[in-house]
Order: sequence, then C-alpha cells, then structure tokens
Amino acid sequence: MYRVLIAEDSKPIMRNLKELITTSGLPVQIVHTASNGADALAALNEQEVDILLTDIRMPKMDGLALISEAKKINSRLKAVLISGYNDFEYTRKAINLQVSDYLLKPIERSALIEVIEKVIAQIREEYEAEFTGLSGIIDPAAGPEQMLGTEFFRDKKLVLMMQLQYFCPSVLGWKPEQVQDLLGRAFAPHPFWVFAAKKPRLLLTLTDPAFLDEAGPTERLEDIRAALEEAGMSASIVGRFYPVNPKEFAGCSQALSELLDSRMTIAEPVLADEAHSASRSADAAKDAERIAARYVDMISKLQKEPFLLQLSEQLAKWGKKNLRIALLHRIVEYLVNAFPSLEKNYGEFHSSVQRLYDLPSYTDFCAGLLDLFEQRFTEEQSLNKKGGYELFRKIDAHLKSNLYTPLSMNDLAVAFHVSPSYISRVMKKHSNTTLMQYYLDLKIAEARKVIRSNPTIKIKELSDALCFYDQHYFSKVFKEYSGCSPTEYKVTVKGHDETKQG
Repeated sequence: MYRVLIAEDSKPIMRNLKELITTSGLPVQIVHTASNGADALAALNEQEVDILLTDIRMPKMDGLALISEAKKINSRLKAVLISGYNDFEYTRKAINLQVSDYLLKPIERSALIEVIEKVIAQIREEYEAEFTGLSGIIDPAAGPEQMLGTEFFRDKKLVLMMQLQYFCPSVLGWKPEQVQDLLGRAFAPHPFWVFAAKKPRLLLTLTDPAFLDEAGPTERLEDIRAALEEAGMSASIVGRFYPVNPKEFAGCSQALSELLDSRMTIAEPVLADEAHSASRSADAAKDAERIAARYVDMISKLQKEPFLLQLSEQLAKWGKKNLRIALLHRIVEYLVNAFPSLEKNYGEFHSSVQRLYDLPSYTDFCAGLLDLFEQRFTEEQSLNKKGGYELFRKIDAHLKSNLYTPLSMNDLAVAFHVSPSYISRVMKKHSNTTLMQYYLDLKIAEARKVIRSNPTIKIKELSDALCFYDQHYFSKVFKEYSGCSPTEYKVTVKGHDETKQG
C-alpha cells in the first residue's frame, strides 16, 4: 500500500478527500491528516509517506514551504498541490519544487483517481528502475511487482549473500521460499527478503538495519548459519552490515559475491563481515601460478604417471588444509590450459572439469579430476605419436607459403589449434632446431633464390619484402645462414653468370 498524508485546513474539503480516497479502490492508505503545514511537517518527520496531498494556502506554513521542507526529509516524496485558483507565481514555484501534479477545487472523484494513479505509476517506475540494477545478480524470472511492496524501497537495507558449500550433497530446500521460512526465527522480528541469484547455489538476502539493534554482525551471522545447519544446509555467508540504498544493491551484491568466491574453502563454511574481510583474489592468482608450475612442466613433457601420482597426493593435502576454492579453481585452470593440443574439444573438456565442482564430496571431485587428466594424457600421448610428423609437414608447408608474411608462434598455434609449447616440441623433434631458426632458414633460402634470379635487386627492397624491415638485421641473418653477406652473395652470383656467359 502507498502511504498518503493530507494537509488541508478546510474541514469539508478534508472530509471529502478522505471519503474519495478510501472508496477509490486504489492501493493507498491515509496515514495522517493535518490542518496546517507545521503539523504536517511534524508528521512527515515521524513516519514514512509516499504521497503528500497539500493545499497551497494553510496556517503556520503554506503548501509550497511544506513541500520544500518535506523533500529534505524524503527526496522520494511525491507531492500533489490542491488549489482553488490558478496563480502563475504559485505554479512557477511548484515547478521548481518538482510537484507531481495538481488538483483544482472543487475536487472531483475522477480527477483525484486520475492524479493518484499517475503518481503511483511514477513511484512504481522509479522502484522498478532501482530494482533493474539487480538484474545482473538475481534470477530474471522474478520481477519487483511479483515480490516486493512499496515498503521494501522505503528504507536502506543490510545486504547478505549466502552460498551453499561446494562438495556437499544437493539440498532440495535451498530455494528462496524455503530458506525464507527456515530463517524466520534468526531474523525475527525484522522483515527480510531472500532472492535466488543467477549463480548456482547463491542467494541474496536483504533486511532492515534494525536487525543489528540487539546483536552485532558476528552473532547474527552465527545465528543464520546455525539455523541453516539445523536444516542440513552448510553455507558460507558474507554481509555488508551498514545501511545500503536500493540503488546500490547491485554493486554491493556483486562485491559480496566476489568476496565469497575469494574466501570459500573446501570444507569449512566462511562467515564474514565485509568491513573486516579483504578479497584475496590477487593472492590466489600468484599462488596458483607458483603451485601449478611443477605440474605444468610435467604436462609439457607428457609425464603422465608422475603427474597423476603427485597431483593425487597434493589434492589429499589440500583437503586436509581446507584450501580456498578460488585457489583450487585457478590451479586446475592452469593445468587444463597446459595441455598442448586440446584443439576443438577444449570446451567439452573444460565443461567436464567444471561439472566436478558440483559433485557431492571432495573425494569424488579428486577421483573425477584425476580420471579426466589421465584420459587427457592418453589422448595427448597418442596425438604426439601419430600426429607429430604430420603436424610438422603442415607447419613446413604453411611457413613456405608465408615467407613474405610475418608469422609468429602464436599465429601458428591459432592456425593449427595447438599450444605454442606443443609446436616447439614438434619442431625440435623433426627439424632439430627451433621454429624461429627454421623459419629464418627458409626466408634466407628464398632470399638467395631471388638474388640468383634478379642480381640487381636492392638489399633493402629484398629485406622489406621478406618482412625483416631492418636491412642491417637482414644482412646479419643472411651471413649467419649463408656464410656471406647479401652483397657478397650478389657478387658471387654475378661472377658465376659472367663465367657461364664467357
């Protein structure tokens, strides 16, 4: 219901307004009436009001002064002026005060209903705009009109995010309606709202700041955790325990979700007050790269047995140490990306790994991860045996057809859907040299061929054509691969031609 305050010094007009509003069928409730502006302002200081109907001329404080002061108390307030005359100066001032609409005396039922419906539409539009900010966080299937009344948007809220622990059996009751019922005692007597987030297993909860009147954040978090545990739900919970404007709900929810991601662990639920809990995502990235380096090296060398043995032991240690999920995610991601020739089935392999995080136990996760990596190693070793030389032949042909185009290791990796490290191994195995050395050798061979066919070509022109762009560097490489400089080679070719002609 939308809360209405009427300020009118005429008793007959006041009676008429009250009768028209109460019989209008509109979702409004008269919460106070005042016969002068001063009494109305005092009431606005005492209670929440959505719509103010005020006469322009009243004792103690006129309608325009009342609106001006009321807006300082509640900037959301919608004001409707009641006037018995059409005065330009009052109208100009009213526009400056952002008055929503006007009613002319005598007030007719149809005019009153039309004006209030218009004001309600304005309020709803503003509420929906604020709620839209949450669209990136909560389930889009639920809109504000389905879930929330006007009371929801009147006050700032405390914001909490709750996420069901990883590696726990699926809980059918982990839905907003059921969790709302479960947490009734933990939040009583304060109102609270629970929403399903887009992210699986994540719930957004909003409550009034008065929730902290009798207990601090730590105790409140523990009360919520205990209520969930009693129902067989193990969840990590973080909160922002100072009042948040509805416009800030989306940004706050995102920040709390990221905090959860950085703090959740394999086994133990996390309870955290955002004000005392810094995110650890940057540390996780550094730690993951350092820890994964040893295993990545074994992958590059296709050392399946040592990799599986050592990773199995390490996974067991991480379970005992209650490793953070963010760090586990990053380490596993490094290992997945380290396999050289995932080619087009990368998405399928990556999805298979991600599904492991939904398994009911960490033991199942470890077994599934090791099994996937073993399969990947087997496929990789098979590709290495059967496809290494074939890939080398394709690379050789590709390089020869692109001697006048700049090519890099990454270009080849993209072209053949393999990793740069795999290309390096193939080139070393089948050419006994590096990719760059092999490519330069082909380019210099082409340069010699061009000089033989056109001895008068300028060195810079040839250098640029073969994408060296630096004549001195080109000459240096040419001498390294040919035993003489381009100029010397031209002299040799010219002398050879003259000898043939003689």
